[in-house]
Amino acid sequence: MNSVGAVSLCNSVRVRLAFLLFIATFAHYPQANESPNFIVVLVDDFGWSSMSQSMDMSQPDAKSDYYLTPNIDNLVSRGMRFSNGYASSPVCSPTRYSIQFGKNPARLRRTRGLGKNEVDHNQMGIPQVLKNIDASYTTAHIGKWHIDAEPSRYGYDVHDGKTGNKTAGFNSGKRSKALQWNGYAEEDPKRINSITARAIDFIQESVTKKQPFFLQLSHYAVHSNIVYSESSFSEVGKRAKGQLHSNQAYAAMIHDLDLSIGHLLSAYDALDLKTNTYVIFVSDNGGMPVLPQQQNLGKPYNPGLNAPLLRGKWDLMEGGIRIPFAIFGPNIEPASQSETPVVTHDIMPTLADLAGSIEQLPKNIDGGSLVSVLRQTKDTVNRDFDGLVFHYPHYNRVGINEPHSAIRFGDYKLVDFPVSGRKLLFNIKKDVGEKNDLSSSRPDLVDLLNNKMKSYLLSVNAERPEDAYNWKTTGKSGAVRTKFFKRYKSDSFNEK
Repeated sequence: MNSVGAVSLCNSVRVRLAFLLFIATFAHYPQANESPNFIVVLVDDFGWSSMSQSMDMSQPDAKSDYYLTPNIDNLVSRGMRFSNGYASSPVCSPTRYSIQFGKNPARLRRTRGLGKNEVDHNQMGIPQVLKNIDASYTTAHIGKWHIDAEPSRYGYDVHDGKTGNKTAGFNSGKRSKALQWNGYAEEDPKRINSITARAIDFIQESVTKKQPFFLQLSHYAVHSNIVYSESSFSEVGKRAKGQLHSNQAYAAMIHDLDLSIGHLLSAYDALDLKTNTYVIFVSDNGGMPVLPQQQNLGKPYNPGLNAPLLRGKWDLMEGGIRIPFAIFGPNIEPASQSETPVVTHDIMPTLADLAGSIEQLPKNIDGGSLVSVLRQTKDTVNRDFDGLVFHYPHYNRVGINEPHSAIRFGDYKLVDFPVSGRKLLFNIKKDVGEKNDLSSSRPDLVDLLNNKMKSYLLSVNAERPEDAYNWKTTGKSGAVRTKFFKRYKSDSFNEK
């Protein structure tokens, strides 16, 4: 790889933007019909505190001390940020299913990317819902898919097929660890520039044809392998490293991602989309807890990359499921914030509501429309089940290493470990770092939340730990394996 190639590829995006700005100076772009446009930007493994501003304005220090993300910060500041935004799963593939189908991964029976896939793929996705509302919608999925069915099956007119981590560079296994985590330069790192350029082309073509559009731009970044441009690596190298974040290669990859978000926003402005186009920004799960990945077995991380949240990807503690979640567009107050808990399977019903009809939504979805919250930040979300349930019935050596489920209900969160027979209760509003287990002092709440969660999981025929593919191998048919609970033996212990 040479720096000339990297600059050339990035310049191709700039040329597109310059052309759009030139045309916009002399002509007014024709607007689509009354149906709104939607852009969903899905980033991979991007943590809650990986930005240079906090997702919670009441916690201004919950941000990176090394990464700079001015364009992502700009996106978030243009509309409403959700300080209690959640991914449906602590791992990527289940969350991607949840977005497309509006359902909890527990209902879909896809709670991990490994093992047998039990999803019924014969169901309705976002493009089909929108086209049932307005047949003139044109739809595209560009980037990482990670679903075991072709995007065209769900109504995508433009797509990249059944792409996954390996499409943009991913090496797994012990022999590949150095390649995966040390980082290296490429002309088009994680395909960031090329998929952004194609996304802009799709938007421009849709606007020119006066067609309402739905675009999901799914980045491969910042999932490993760590890949970056030489120019970003050099730029990041000029900064002082932080105490929390210090990996130059990873910071360079985030810098490349942030530049691409800037290109997308420039196209949005050049095409004058502010009156009829909504942009949703989310991650598929919490950030990596540490770099490089390690077989943690539930032991404390020191320090954790998602601080002040506990742990990270693969676990149902806040670091694994709380994510950057923001929406901007027509009639959404800039620089606003809602503390209402929201989740990625709310996206489908939100788009349908904004498009004009929730009547076209499929039955038995778990998500609810966020439209009322977008208009009034303190409103709640109307879902069939009045809580958020997260389900990870697996042993995982790089995480807590035992099956567990969690429920967020009001200000409280219960985490249940059926193998260990242990339940943890937190006032998540007051204790975002999940430091203080209240289970012994509030047995009433433990019973209430546990019964609600178990009732929901039973109602959707959720996969049991005994059904998981590694129950008899990693778990030795139900052995207590985690080293997680020792952190709650002393009030003085504080995992970062």
